[in-house]
Amino acid sequence: MRNSLLLAAIVGTFAAPAAVMAEEAAEATSPHTITYNIGLTSNYIFRGTSQSGDRPAIQGGVDYSHASGFYAGTWGSSISWLADTEVGDGRAYNSSSMEWDIYAGYTSEIGETGITYDVGVNQYIYPGRRNSVSGTYNADTTEIYGGLSYKWISGKYYWSPSKSAFGFQGRGASYIDLTLEIPFGESGYSAIAHVGRQEFGNGPNEFDYTDWKLGLSKAWDNGIVVGGYYTDTDADRGAFTYGPVFSGKENWTFFVQKTF
Repeated sequence: MRNSLLLAAIVGTFAAPAAVMAEEAAEATSPHTITYNIGLTSNYIFRGTSQSGDRPAIQGGVDYSHASGFYAGTWGSSISWLADTEVGDGRAYNSSSMEWDIYAGYTSEIGETGITYDVGVNQYIYPGRRNSVSGTYNADTTEIYGGLSYKWISGKYYWSPSKSAFGFQGRGASYIDLTLEIPFGESGYSAIAHVGRQEFGNGPNEFDYTDWKLGLSKAWDNGIVVGGYYTDTDADRGAFTYGPVFSGKENWTFFVQKTF
């Protein structure tokens, strides 16, 4: 702004307001956007499974986006599943109470079709103290994803190049997400229906499962969203010996979130 004001002083006092207004307009339409979010959920459900031991979780994150379509962000949530999970002769982690995600990607519309694509990478990090007795169990996971969306419907495919995915040994785990989100006019209410398929690549296929979700949310102009949803899976509870996180049981979950 300093250069614009110097130029305005040279050309005359009548040019000064125009220069200031032009600069302020440029700032108002900055290509950079940063948002913050914080939320509370009665149960942190990830792909149909509880990450918080069927207990409440606090969550929050920061997102950056550029007008070009590039975005990046970080997000975290309280968890308990790693400390709850039994592997071998003990717990998977002696202590672990947080999930930390770091992600970046690019999104844009395909021509003027109304179809939007989204590609990126997400790193899931689980700080904590692993139990060496339980061997090489490591929940940290990298996923590469790509998806398409049109109006109310979206589909996304996630693939993991990691040696293991969320502690399950075997490279090439994948997840398919199909979601339908329908707004009810300008009321702020939206209905959501989702189905997903988790497969663990060349790991043990008895752990592969399908999950689904039905829910309703209400959003306000001040950035507050409240909602609830029902989730369930067809996971083989007998095959999962890792504790309650992959029990595959149905859940009713309620949440409130605020975006700044």
